[in-house]
Amino acid sequence: MQLAIIISSVLGLPALQALAAQGAVASVAVPLLPQTDEAEQLVQTATALGLPVVRLQRSGMAAALTEWLTPLAPAAVLVFTFPWRIPAAVLELPAHGFLNFHFAALPGYRGPEPLFWQIRNGEAAGAVTVHRMSADFDTGPVLLAEPVPIGPADTHGLHRARLAAQAAPVALRLLASLRGEAPALVPQPQEDAKAHYWPRATLADVCVRWTDSSPAIDRLVRAANPWNRGALTTLRGQPLRLLGVTPHPAAATGPVPPGTVLHADATAGLWVACGMGEALRLDMVALDEGYFSGMQLIGLGIQPGEVLGDFSEMIQTQALLPTISQ
Repeated sequence: MQLAIIISSVLGLPALQALAAQGAVASVAVPLLPQTDEAEQLVQTATALGLPVVRLQRSGMAAALTEWLTPLAPAAVLVFTFPWRIPAAVLELPAHGFLNFHFAALPGYRGPEPLFWQIRNGEAAGAVTVHRMSADFDTGPVLLAEPVPIGPADTHGLHRARLAAQAAPVALRLLASLRGEAPALVPQPQEDAKAHYWPRATLADVCVRWTDSSPAIDRLVRAANPWNRGALTTLRGQPLRLLGVTPHPAAATGPVPPGTVLHADATAGLWVACGMGEALRLDMVALDEGYFSGMQLIGLGIQPGEVLGDFSEMIQTQALLPTISQ
């Protein structure tokens, strides 16, 4: 029994390699996307595995998929983060349909970028979910769902790596079922009452609101690291990206505005006031000049009483002020 694979993200590489090692992959399709570096990595990996590769374009995709799949006659098409809607008629070509690997829990985390939102929202676990594709995105019945814990210090990048690793054993379980070597998987309809579609994060979604609690800001920072190079705030009118922070929900900050630098010394570190009378320590940040620890930022001249601002407001006003200096 042979499978066809559509892959547009390195999230699917461990699963592709595991399936190829079982001799289960007939061919691989990679969409032509602007992110050429990642696409070329996928093509090179598939080629190194001895697998034929085709490239897909959005224009004429239905005809191209039909032309690709008809002579292959795969039992199923496994899909890893495909960005375009596949026509319903094409979805019915394989006997077992198109089976999508969605890297989040369904139906609560539908959408193209659920990893950010799961960490941002403080979920204890994500998931590798396999569902049969239907006409609408992320709505088809679920065949497999494997929870993947989200640790209290996990960043977007760490959780993404764990999801990619877990997709390989999930893919092998799916293969065993399709081959009849394991019990058949019974598709379970999604509960629409529990469904939520999460769009791609916008600029406003990755900007720090200092009126939020320190744990909420910590979650945002981890959710934006590394794909956005951190969560966005401003220092002296210049962009400052937060990559690592330590929340302190019990800190008594006194009557100071959220965003105010409370401490900036070698003993206490660099602490900033948040909402709800809380504070957090800046551990790792990025400026245009490079990446710095909180201690290095202190050495660059940041002082108690300075206020970190709202990045979205800076964009609106296009304010340009001096960078940090001694």
